[in-house]
Amino acid sequence: MVAITLFLLIGSAALAVDIGAIWADRSADQKITDSAAAAGALEAVDGGTPRSACKVALAYVATNAKEISSINDAGCNPQFSNAKCDPTIEQKLTVTAGRYDITVIHPVADGHQLMTSGIVGATPQLLDPADGKPCTRVAVEMAATRKSLFAQLLGFSQASTTVHTVANASNGDDKPPINLLVLNRHHCETISVSGSGGIIVEAIIDIDPDTGAELGLVEGMIAADSDGTVGCNNRGVLHIASTSARLLAHGPTCPGQTGTHMVGSYTAGDGCGKIQVYAAGTPGCDPYPANFPACTPGGSSNKPKPDPTRLNKPFTRERVDHRFNCYGDYTWTTMNPGAIGWATDPLTSANWQDIKGCTSGDPAHIYNLITNVKQTGTPSNLGTWSTWPASNCNVGNGVTISVSGNWVINCNLKVQGNVTISGGNVVFGGGVDLNGGHLKVDNASTKQGWAFFRGGELKNTSTGSLTLNYTMVYMAETSSINLTGSNGVIKWIAPDGGPFDDLALWSDSGVGGEAHTWAGQAGLEMEGVFFMPRATAEYRGGSSQQNTKAQWIADKLSAVGNSALVVAPADGRSVSFEGTGTTLIR
Repeated sequence: MVAITLFLLIGSAALAVDIGAIWADRSADQKITDSAAAAGALEAVDGGTPRSACKVALAYVATNAKEISSINDAGCNPQFSNAKCDPTIEQKLTVTAGRYDITVIHPVADGHQLMTSGIVGATPQLLDPADGKPCTRVAVEMAATRKSLFAQLLGFSQASTTVHTVANASNGDDKPPINLLVLNRHHCETISVSGSGGIIVEAIIDIDPDTGAELGLVEGMIAADSDGTVGCNNRGVLHIASTSARLLAHGPTCPGQTGTHMVGSYTAGDGCGKIQVYAAGTPGCDPYPANFPACTPGGSSNKPKPDPTRLNKPFTRERVDHRFNCYGDYTWTTMNPGAIGWATDPLTSANWQDIKGCTSGDPAHIYNLITNVKQTGTPSNLGTWSTWPASNCNVGNGVTISVSGNWVINCNLKVQGNVTISGGNVVFGGGVDLNGGHLKVDNASTKQGWAFFRGGELKNTSTGSLTLNYTMVYMAETSSINLTGSNGVIKWIAPDGGPFDDLALWSDSGVGGEAHTWAGQAGLEMEGVFFMPRATAEYRGGSSQQNTKAQWIADKLSAVGNSALVVAPADGRSVSFEGTGTTLIR
């Protein structure tokens, strides 16, 4: 009886102590794989590579596992690529540290065995849109052994457990873009339309980033950051100044649509998009004062479509800055003009927008460009440059000048003939007047370029034309845009790679209230991000509708005249304002 009782007591102790310890270990291990997979996935989508995602995941294991002081991540180098993720090639590494075998996998295919629920005997779960794509997923698996205490007397010297986590991350690039965003924090009339034209944001065709397949339509979106507390005078943040002006956001067909039209091969619903305003007074846009200060319509039948809804918090310019011009701290103390030289300060005490600082090593492309171009002279650290002859500063009618490479143009360039600068960058020391002529800065998708305005006006008030192929334009504080000619052609295409990927315009001008003005030219082709955080972007249309593949981000936006400006960013050619985040999916 004693022997039998001891056997039962030992068995009970084994259950109470050993199995309890195993489950406690398993629970701790699960938390470790959760954090490691999430960190690795964030690294993978936020500018990292499969190799750096592997190292980050292992580092998180080492940090969170009490029994592991360090993990040798050297194996990440041969096993994981340092280039862009290929969704068809699984990369995997298993390392041993103490009593743990840790496995990192990236990408994680839809049919991978770890895409199960983790429950014993579970079958693969059906995929959900929240599961993301193979390249946005990282899996971490931990197998652990533990020596038994009482269970050894029963013949079980050790026990093993295995846990895994699959995390999916998004940096927002797979979310629908904001077609049009106005950043002014307090004033009214931040979006203003008058005449018989207006502003239309179109529905966008969603493209699978891995396969290039079309996934259907997503809604077009307008957003206004202003709280409507300054200078309203019975005019709302959204202000329609006439009974025939339009402010519309289209999207997939919806019950409240006022009509339909085609976007590619898809049927879109008129007014089925999204309009969001931070100011109080939404939803809706009834005549003043019912929804003031969010919105004032031109009439009872001329309200924005759809009805504006409340924006929970301002978007701010943070996502643009973090993509192209990061700083460790965005405060007035560190962002004064002396901090980045002569050109300007991106943020001042008057328009500081509560932007979180970036971590060390994040991109500061605009700052670096300003530093190297300087206020005068030849840019440094940017290759070989030629100086534009003074004799070519006035290009007469019928005269053609074609050059290549990098050029500094220190005069006010007046173009009545044709000027082409191919395969290079341009620094304009003064303005450019397209006085009936054609200026072409001609770069290629395989070789991106930029044009830097140290000062002066980019001007076309007659029949001049401008072509900027795969070229980013930077405008310093004393520069401006006045492209109001009605018969010329404007073609402005952002780089499709490199440090300024998708950025067509970065303007630090407008602090004095100046507007950057476009008109309804004979042809208006714009593609990329047009970032004017301190200026009013003003569109002066004639009689025809102009379609742009641009994302407009400005302090304010005004549409004047009888033409409608259609804003529909090309898929993958915009800045997403969705935050980076992770989801533990398995």
